[in-house]
Amino acid sequence: MFEHLKGKRLLFLGAIRALCEPVKIAKEMGIYTIVIDYLPNSPAKKVADKSYLISTTDIDAVVELCKNEKVDGIFTAFIDSMLPYAREICDRLGLPFYASKEQIQLSLDKNFFKATCRKFGVPVPNDYTEMIAQNGFHSNNIVFPVIVKPIDSSGGRGIRICNNAEELQSAYEYALSISPSKNVLVEEYVVGDEVTATYTMKDGEISLSCFKDKLLSHDHENITSQSDVLFCPSCYLPLYMSNVNEVVIDMLKGMHATDGSVFFQGIATKERIVLFECGYRPNGAHDYRHISYINGINYLKMMIAHALTGRMEGYDLTQDSPNFSEYILTYNLWAHGGVINSLSGLDDVLKLDNVVLAEYVHDVGDEIIDNNTLSQRVFRAVIKEKDINKIRDTVNQIQSTVKVINQYGENMLYTPFDANRLIERYISK
Repeated sequence: MFEHLKGKRLLFLGAIRALCEPVKIAKEMGIYTIVIDYLPNSPAKKVADKSYLISTTDIDAVVELCKNEKVDGIFTAFIDSMLPYAREICDRLGLPFYASKEQIQLSLDKNFFKATCRKFGVPVPNDYTEMIAQNGFHSNNIVFPVIVKPIDSSGGRGIRICNNAEELQSAYEYALSISPSKNVLVEEYVVGDEVTATYTMKDGEISLSCFKDKLLSHDHENITSQSDVLFCPSCYLPLYMSNVNEVVIDMLKGMHATDGSVFFQGIATKERIVLFECGYRPNGAHDYRHISYINGINYLKMMIAHALTGRMEGYDLTQDSPNFSEYILTYNLWAHGGVINSLSGLDDVLKLDNVVLAEYVHDVGDEIIDNNTLSQRVFRAVIKEKDINKIRDTVNQIQSTVKVINQYGENMLYTPFDANRLIERYISK
């Protein structure tokens, strides 16, 4: 399928652990892989064919490296802040990149995202930012709870939920300190369930590939980014298809989207779904795995091909559908702060019949920081199964098997996920 890409040279911007798998996939496709960042021992450097100690933001140095190495394409994923650099480097070298500057802005600027959604009729939460600027934190027109976030952060950094004016002021000042541009968004906190819609785009065709539920961790209060389970297909898929999908596609077409992958995060209730964030890139949940396991389409491989040829090659989107024939979910384990002294249980998890993938995302010796972000995820497994009861049993087996111990011999893992939540949501309803 990708024989014509063999021997092509692909440069990866960034060498975080999440990029290890794309590097490995590119190598399996016969592509020569080069990885750069400013850290000497980054994980992806250990699996690439070649690596350099060059900052991804030093555009002049990266361009010069690409010329010297005769690079055929640039690839990045999972990190919003890398997108503008990738775009600029590709422009200077005359290489293809799937996203325009305006499309990238959907990821980087939450105010721009919401304004664009309103323009095309995509439902978003009510906004209190301007009201606060005019009337302060004690405005009588603010309806609590609200959520406060920097307009240009990702990974859950700087986000807080507030129930009164005092909490709002504190959260606002904290978010301001996190925001590179010193801009903060305050909006209605819709009480509901988190959902994510992932689209694949090829030659102007835009297809909803995956729509999933996020079952959030109950270990901490006031956290919106840490989910114990990512479950496909979502129980809200019919509501999304009838009320939201078409206007999202209209918005993407209105922004001249043609290729790549984009995901939208939202909140669902029985009555409505509102979207609050966009990532114009492959997401950290690795949705391409779920889609590939069910429908046989791998948008990550398509995007690697696009970086080298300018085309989303390899798969026919007529086979794409969010109506999965089986349940598939990612089960995450999170760790409290500390230094990891030992990890165990992975081999036993991999022996379970309905586990199609399992991995640690940290190593012994890594330090976990309690910062309420995705960096506290320590383990994940992908489960593919038709029977919800069997899924519950598998989750419980994983919880009893995987151990993460700190330097003091103490358990680092969050409070175990109540797997009966799966029964309540997907059978009881």
